[in-house]
Amino acid sequence: MRSLFLLGALAISSCGYSQVPPKRDSATRPKLGLVLEGGGALGLAHIGVITWMEEHHIPVSYVAGTSMGGLVGGIYATGRSPAEVRELINGIDWDQVLSGETPFTDLSFRRKQDAHEVPGSLEFGLRKGLQFPAGFNTGEQVDLILDRVALPYSELPTFNDLPIPFACVATDLVSGKPHVFHDGSLSLAMRSTMSLPGIFSPVRSGDHLYADGGLLNNIPIDVARDMGADVVLGIHLETEPLSPKATLPSYGVLGQSISVMIAANELRSMEQADILVTVPLQKYTTLDYDKADAIIKVGYDAAAAKAAVLAAYSVSPGEWEEYLAVRNSRRKSVPIPTFVEVTGTASPVMKQGMEKQLSGLVGKPIDTETLGQDMMSIIGQGRFSTSTYSMVEKDGQQGLQIQTEQKAYAPPIVRPLILIDGSDYNNVLFSIGARVTFLDFGSYRSELRTDVVVGSQYLLDTEYYHPYTPSSNWFIAPRAGLNSQQLNVYSGNTLQASYRLREFLGGIDTGYAFGRTGELRLGYEGGYQKIYPEIGNVPTLPTTSGATGDVRIQYQLTTLDQPVIPRSGVSLLAYTKGYTVNPAAPGPFPVTEIQAQDFFRLNKPSSIFVGAYGGSTYGYKAGVPAFSLGGSQRLVAWSTNELLTNQYFLGQIGYIRELAHLPPLLGSTVDFLGVLEVGKTYKLPNGPSPPNLPMDAAAGLLVNTIFGPVLVAGSVGDYGHARFYFRIGRVF
Repeated sequence: MRSLFLLGALAISSCGYSQVPPKRDSATRPKLGLVLEGGGALGLAHIGVITWMEEHHIPVSYVAGTSMGGLVGGIYATGRSPAEVRELINGIDWDQVLSGETPFTDLSFRRKQDAHEVPGSLEFGLRKGLQFPAGFNTGEQVDLILDRVALPYSELPTFNDLPIPFACVATDLVSGKPHVFHDGSLSLAMRSTMSLPGIFSPVRSGDHLYADGGLLNNIPIDVARDMGADVVLGIHLETEPLSPKATLPSYGVLGQSISVMIAANELRSMEQADILVTVPLQKYTTLDYDKADAIIKVGYDAAAAKAAVLAAYSVSPGEWEEYLAVRNSRRKSVPIPTFVEVTGTASPVMKQGMEKQLSGLVGKPIDTETLGQDMMSIIGQGRFSTSTYSMVEKDGQQGLQIQTEQKAYAPPIVRPLILIDGSDYNNVLFSIGARVTFLDFGSYRSELRTDVVVGSQYLLDTEYYHPYTPSSNWFIAPRAGLNSQQLNVYSGNTLQASYRLREFLGGIDTGYAFGRTGELRLGYEGGYQKIYPEIGNVPTLPTTSGATGDVRIQYQLTTLDQPVIPRSGVSLLAYTKGYTVNPAAPGPFPVTEIQAQDFFRLNKPSSIFVGAYGGSTYGYKAGVPAFSLGGSQRLVAWSTNELLTNQYFLGQIGYIRELAHLPPLLGSTVDFLGVLEVGKTYKLPNGPSPPNLPMDAAAGLLVNTIFGPVLVAGSVGDYGHARFYFRIGRVF
């Protein structure tokens, strides 16, 4: 995005730079400074410009950039060829980087439970009152990319010692002035220059707080000249001006306001350039990372269009080979670490545990891909906002230093929850709540996790998870909870009765955690249960109260790639309970249920899934039916609790197709969802079991918002069933 101010940029800049290079003698060439403008995905055009320049043997003596220009320029300055820069950029999953979320596969198992059971990307803390993250995106994914680029140059005294001398610009929010990075951490410098306010969290360094440099100097022509450039070549990314008739949502107004600020400083900078290459990018936006190849080509063509001017700075093949030899001689490799050190805000116990976890890196060449996965697994535990790495020298030894930063707003971590069940749009069930988690409560890796819900359901449920030792996979987990839940029972689309289920339960589990993918539990729970009617005179459920207790063994597994709308992987929940007492049952009885789903990706936008569910009390009377079908998740053409049973099986096959992307501040995707279901229930307490297998088909739109998934769908089934329904909250 750019302001209408840019419409006059070319006219102004045409008198502000020289189209004819200064004369030089044969022995001395002018030092060319390349300046790369910021612009999100549009900055990928710089790769095309650099490619053309290298093909035509134009040496670059200095590189300066801002935001995405700082990222591309910094990577190029480390001595990588344009092809290497392009390969690195194309290897980035930009959707994941911009989402601000840790990949689901990198989360610890308990954080996966959080993401699945409390869907939505919002998170805040209560450390010093109500506090939200400093930005929508912590930038952890960006940090890992930059750490990989900067690792060989961790201890350079100055960026002038890079294969190509480099500088980038950030905005110091403390002083309100631009800050030019010439030295220090190369990774931190590049991360700072592209920290767009409100999107990426600002970067803290000492007494400074850095944000995107484009706010004050988006084309740092003056920086390149101060570095010593005799001739400054600026690359300007020209975009479509805003139409006076355009309608803007709130986030669009924010973005356009920032663009107006940036446009003003761009005009001043462009006047100072000796040469200006304007890249026409009106067809693209700052978020078009999936169009990288096309944007790079536009940059290449823009440089080619300026060939008459740029060719004057070409050198002979011999001079070019000499230039490359000098540049390549300044490239550095990563030394083999002799130790691992954890610094930052981690506690001594955490540091010790992390150093032990990463000790396998000592004495081996560093594999940055594996190291990046280690960093994401650290972030996936939930306590840190960032975890970065660099090389450090101590006592003459080279080691790997891990810098961690705990979430400034926590503990506790609060994940808000919205639950709306529109299975009957005339009687919508609405609840709100949150999951509140205190990490390292009492000891390292122990945590206190509490769910609070109010509305159609009132819930207060808490569990204390405690590994036997800080590094043990074995754990013990006492828990207690209060639950008051509305149970509506339908026949067709008619509400037969509304019951209230009240429970007070306490229990304790012991179990084993299988890394990030699953856990096995064995435990006992007991307490008090009461069920009574609130509306209706049809006796569909028993009215009962009294003690309840059961022994449970449960196994849970997830290898899914996403918590809300999975595209690949497996989810499995299997449990068996042995009730010793229950107020509605004549005696002890067992209950077993299995819920399994398998997702397969067909191509980038499409995937299919199959689901298999089944449960039984093995012929024993459970009192209140143990299972329920109908509603907005299973056999959706039937109404809520229309199929109550002590034994069932259900099969599903579905299709998911991505239709559109949402802006990062609103969510991720809009998807089509289609499902075909077939099942069987036995001995329904409120009517005869359907003689044939109940079947239905459903189709709708699924929107994954920052508040959680929103499903709007319609379904048609046999026995005359057809419904429109909607749901906000967990879908799968």
